[in-house]
Amino acid sequence: MKRINVRLAVLMTAMMMTMMSFAETQDFGGRVLDEKGEPMPYVNVVLLSLPDSAFVQGAMTDGLFKVTSVGYQTLYINAGNDLTIQMKEDTQLLKEVVVKGQLPKTHAKGDAMRTTVAGTILEKAGTVSDALGKIPSLDAERDGGVKVLGRGDAEVYINGRRVQDMKELSRLRSDQIQHVDVIQNPGARYAASVKAVVRITLKKAQGEGFSFQDNAGFIYQYGHTLNNNLDVNFRTGGLDITASLWAGRYNHYKSMQEHELTYFVGPDYIKSNTSQESQGIWKSWSPQLQVNYMVNENHSFGAFYKFDRHPSSDYNGIILTDNYENGLFMEHSESRVWQDETISKHIFNAYYNGKIGQLGIDLNVDGLFDDTKTPGSTT
Repeated sequence: MKRINVRLAVLMTAMMMTMMSFAETQDFGGRVLDEKGEPMPYVNVVLLSLPDSAFVQGAMTDGLFKVTSVGYQTLYINAGNDLTIQMKEDTQLLKEVVVKGQLPKTHAKGDAMRTTVAGTILEKAGTVSDALGKIPSLDAERDGGVKVLGRGDAEVYINGRRVQDMKELSRLRSDQIQHVDVIQNPGARYAASVKAVVRITLKKAQGEGFSFQDNAGFIYQYGHTLNNNLDVNFRTGGLDITASLWAGRYNHYKSMQEHELTYFVGPDYIKSNTSQESQGIWKSWSPQLQVNYMVNENHSFGAFYKFDRHPSSDYNGIILTDNYENGLFMEHSESRVWQDETISKHIFNAYYNGKIGQLGIDLNVDGLFDDTKTPGSTT
């Protein structure tokens, strides 16, 4: 069980993606070793494309392996055949905790692979998204969805409640997780369109009365990115009530592309040079209220309401084109593109999770009311 076959892991991922494109895949193989030269189990190996490091969507001639494992540094290795990848311990992570052989344990549990987080170094990962990205077969984006390698986007549940907004995963702390179940072949209890399921079980909250928590973050990337989340909680007995307010501003992308097109029209040689520059700024705020009541370990129910407001998602772009015919300048065109997006969402969920005798009940009722406006113009 301590040997991982990189060839199998990568080929399974690539085959799932290239079946849709009918393109040929490239065969990669190798081993992943720890610092002592021992084969490592449960290592995530993802094939990325260049230059943008996105998931491979079809055949490729160049790329990267992204290799991750709990307690080790994430490596990016140029794709090649018969690789031997040697992992290095993440000393920055390990020095912050008392390690007593407590790496997360992954084992089969019914129809799922369960990874225990409580009491392991994964508790110090940061957010729930950070922790999920270290769990075998999972890839999680900080402000996006969760993917199961070889299966695609996963439907995510927290304590039996289906997650409607994936940003919720970045607002919860990793030390709140008890364990995570990964289901790669969902049964009849899920919709036929669901390819994979991730079920997160949180620890039972301790203490009673009121508590407050505020988390703020700042990143500079093409401008300042700032977000803040305030939680106010009241807990008594099995009743748990949380009110939250999240707000953020993102300079979330900026791009520059240049293209050159040459062709013949009869004897005439035509060349067209085009440059395209674009950038976008995204703003949002979101209050939410969550009520949970745990009667006992066999019965719990609750409700969740969230108002998601994006007052602005501003996109600006400019496209410049110069056309030449037989080496002579003929035409210059300039297009300025603007588009804004405003979103108002009302998200509702009520759930009951229980067990009566041998009968397990998992009930989720969801509501989503969405009003989106996308004014725009091209000059």
